[in-house]
Amino acid sequence: MTTFDYAALGIVGLSILLSVMRGLTQEILALCAWVLAFWCAMHYSAQVSLWMPESIPTESLRYLGAFATLFFIVWLLSAIFRITLNQFIKATGFKPIDRVLGAGFGVARGYLLVLTLVLLAGFTSLPKEPEWRNAMFSPLFEQSAFLAKSWLPEAFASRIHYD
Repeated sequence: MTTFDYAALGIVGLSILLSVMRGLTQEILALCAWVLAFWCAMHYSAQVSLWMPESIPTESLRYLGAFATLFFIVWLLSAIFRITLNQFIKATGFKPIDRVLGAGFGVARGYLLVLTLVLLAGFTSLPKEPEWRNAMFSPLFEQSAFLAKSWLPEAFASRIHYD
């Protein structure tokens, strides 16, 4: 095993550990909270920027302030909901099942994170290094990256190489 393998195992292992500690419900709701907060901030910042104080000197800064404010408020409300739901899950005795299912989520998230790093490494000469070429897991992630390239914009995908 090479540094590549240890790094991949470390990332996936840490992801599994965090997901087991938090549980599937916490992980999914946290992910949804970030997506929802970003979506709300993207779609409603223009309207909210009209309510920002005139003491903010430019329209761009008011928009940025509105974006940050909306993002934080939606994320905070989602966090309160997530904490409340987590207390309910603990009270009903489903927490052990939630943690086991969280491990599966952790595997998927860790794999996607390593895949993202492998895709980014495809822009560099790193895949030509012996640490990469001799790694036990690099063929698996390179094959996954090859499949994922079809989902990427052509200008991006055409620059990713592993040979």
